[in-house]
Order: sequence, then C-alpha cells, then structure tokens
Amino acid sequence: MATLLYLVHGRAPRQQQQLSYSILSALKQGLEGVEILLMCDEANRRPDLPVRHQILSVDQIAQWTDAGRAPARAQLHALQLALSERTTPVCWVATDTAFTAPPRQMTERIAAQVPLFYDRDGWLAGRPEWAPIIDACKGTALEDQIQTGTEVLDTGILGLTEAESDIINQSLKPHEALNTNPKVSNIEQIRLGALLTQTAREVRFGNDTVSRYSTYMRHVYHGRFDAMFPPGAPVNTALAERLPVIKEPPKPLHLRLKAKAYALRHGLGRGTEFGYLAYLCAFAAPTPEGRNVWANIALDMIERSPRAPDKLAKDLPGLAPDALTLAELSPETEDRWRTFWMNITR
Repeated sequence: MATLLYLVHGRAPRQQQQLSYSILSALKQGLEGVEILLMCDEANRRPDLPVRHQILSVDQIAQWTDAGRAPARAQLHALQLALSERTTPVCWVATDTAFTAPPRQMTERIAAQVPLFYDRDGWLAGRPEWAPIIDACKGTALEDQIQTGTEVLDTGILGLTEAESDIINQSLKPHEALNTNPKVSNIEQIRLGALLTQTAREVRFGNDTVSRYSTYMRHVYHGRFDAMFPPGAPVNTALAERLPVIKEPPKPLHLRLKAKAYALRHGLGRGTEFGYLAYLCAFAAPTPEGRNVWANIALDMIERSPRAPDKLAKDLPGLAPDALTLAELSPETEDRWRTFWMNITR
C-alpha cells in the first residue's frame, strides 16, 4: 500500500486549513490502495482526519530545517524517514493541493527509478529569481548538476521508492553552495530533481490527478477556507462527498473591458493590467471577503510591476497608502499593502 505523506509543524493555521481540504478531496475521490501519514509536532495532530500520525520532536524539526533557516529541507528529510520505514512507494503531498482523481491512480505510477513529480517547472535560466541558485553553484562540485539548462521539476508532488534514498541523501549532503547565499531556499529540491532525472528510467507526473493553487489562486482558496474550516473546529469528514470545487471568482465583462481600455491608454503591461482588473473586481465585490481576495490577487500582480510608485498609486486610488484604512480589508491584507508601499517608496 502506497503512502501519501504530509508534513505540518510550528504555528500553521493556514497549512492546517489546506491540509483539511487536500485530505477531504482525497476522501472524495477514494482512498483505496493508499494510507495517509501526517508527520507533525504534537500541536498539529489531526485526530479528526483519517491519518496515521508520526510525531516529530521540536529538536528533530529544528535539525531538519537548520533551526528554521532552511524550511524547504524538511520535505526531503520527511521523505527520507518515511522511505526508511517502508518498502512501498511514498508520495510527498504539499498541503496546497486538491485531488481530482483517486490518489491510487497517481501512486501506481511510482516505481524504482521512476520518480513522480507534480509537473515540469521550466529551466533555471528561465526565471530571474533562480539566478542566485546558478551563481551559488558556479565553481563548486554542484556546477555539473546545476546549470542554466537544468530543468526544474515541481516537487509539490514527489513520489519515490526506497531505491531513491541514496539520492535524497546526496541532495541533502552539506555543501558550501547551500550555505553561502541567503537567497537560495530550494536548491535541495532542484538538485534532487537533477539527480533523479540523471538516473531515472522514466520521469512521470501527477498534474492530471492533483491540482495545486500556489499561484494567485491561493487567495481564492484561502478565502473559502476561512469559512469552511474555522480555526480549532474539527472537520466533519462525512461531508467529503459534498466538498465544493473551488474556482476563480467571475470577472465581469464590463470590468475586463474597462481594464483593457485603461491598460491601452496608460501603457500597462499584462501583469499590471491584470492587477488593475483585480483592483476593479475588489471594489465591485458584493462581500468584504470577496474584496479581500481580489485585493490580495491585485497585490500579487502589482508586486512584479515595473511601473513607478506614484503612477501605481494613481492607478489604484482605493488601495493607495492614504486610502487603505477605508478599504475595509483584513488586517493581514492591509499589512501586505502597507509593506508593499513602504518598500517601493524607500
């Protein structure tokens, strides 16, 4: 029987909401042929969910994450531990996932030298934010594995067998490139992907059985989760059959046309145009929750905009620094916007 592995530790109310939805979606599709293992600290136990617990000590989590400085490493340590105790495949599942098919369809694709990833994620040279990873490995023993042409694989789903344990060990092995650049946060996963593809007979993917919402759609999910999973309240697993499919809220045609016209007049790029559309949708939303969701989506887009701060403030007057107290956003969303304005006007 294959194992679906989740990991939650520390103060993690949002992760717990995501975990609830992910496991309910798996229940809705059917758990035949799989077990669910939740590795967690004592505070994150979930007796209301159909999981087997493996409790981690505070010291163990600190060791896995280098005292919180490298949280991404915990994924590989958790996989390594789970594989060491099993002879059947283990599939790491990030909490920001929703199953769209029975998990068994996904886990049956895992075999020795046949790893399973969520999806392809481009090449290292394709994104500016990955440049520090390439730079950190130049002139080191990792340069043969981490180059501009190295393919990046999304490890939000990562299925392996005990045959790959040595490769996990190798990717976790301390190396100067892992410690000299504070901007490098997920180099272990990228290194693991490179090592696995070098030795694999075949690489398989699970994006047709699971969806992830790590992009701006996370705000849509989180908005729904706040109503579905109140903090501290147990989840009624009997409701799994009625678990709603969460979709992007509608963007009214007249707002899309208005955003397109504004973008043409003011020379907005595609990302900034979508941010402006999200801003319009925020202030047209019928509920405070909807406004909050769209305001967060708008910020995701605007954070990457090359537009000057004074022009952005004129583009988005309802979210400009002097208007935020009147926007009726959640404290967290208002803080996000205030931090953004402070950072770009320094």
